[in-house]
Amino acid sequence: MSSKTFQFIFLPVICALQFGWAPLASASLVIPKNLTSNEIKKATEILGYSSACKILSNPFPLGGYSGIEIGYSTEVISTGELASFGMKAPSQNETSYSLVTFGKGLYNNLDVFFQFSPLSQDENISNYGGQLRWGFYQAEYVPAHLSFLASGNNVNFQNKISTVSTAFDLVAGFSVQDVTLYTGIGLVRSIGSFAGGPDGVTDTGVRARADLSQSHYVGGINVKFSNAFLALELDRYTQATYSGKLGARF
Repeated sequence: MSSKTFQFIFLPVICALQFGWAPLASASLVIPKNLTSNEIKKATEILGYSSACKILSNPFPLGGYSGIEIGYSTEVISTGELASFGMKAPSQNETSYSLVTFGKGLYNNLDVFFQFSPLSQDENISNYGGQLRWGFYQAEYVPAHLSFLASGNNVNFQNKISTVSTAFDLVAGFSVQDVTLYTGIGLVRSIGSFAGGPDGVTDTGVRARADLSQSHYVGGINVKFSNAFLALELDRYTQATYSGKLGARF
């Protein structure tokens, strides 16, 4: 792939990532108060599932102990339904936030990844977590491979809602030259904690908790340009979540 072709196709996407998907998402999340028990469960589905760890990479192993990956990603959550909960809030279709990621090959086909929110972002959303990935199969005659991923993260929304999510996924990748398509299925569990008290969000005034699990689908594309790459991903839980990442592998 020539540099001119790369710039023509991906420069608009790169700009969108750098500016936080500005046309698509608002900068801050408005959380309504007086959430009922059913709304607390639904909010856990919207915020907990959708903010779980993403793949956003070539699922092929980093290549042993020497392999390193770094990246900057933006994730977009559909939050329009939250506006109708509790005391209601201004309508907000989507919310975005950014993450810095770091991956390291541990041994053979085993990789570990870490993610955290940049200190400079002002969305009042913090997200940190990690992922363990094992590439356990590579086809001999076709460019296909399988990986198993275990991940977990903690997300805090304005000190009013926090979620802890864990996921297990089986992912298949297919590579042609510099392009890798990947898809996978798995299970995700999210535990949401909702603040009570005068500044809380529950209708009872006391802290509430929801513990939910469901199946998960993921599909994405990773395009490599020298050591750099661009990854775009769709994750399907109760609702769809979109994300993109710019990164480099060494």
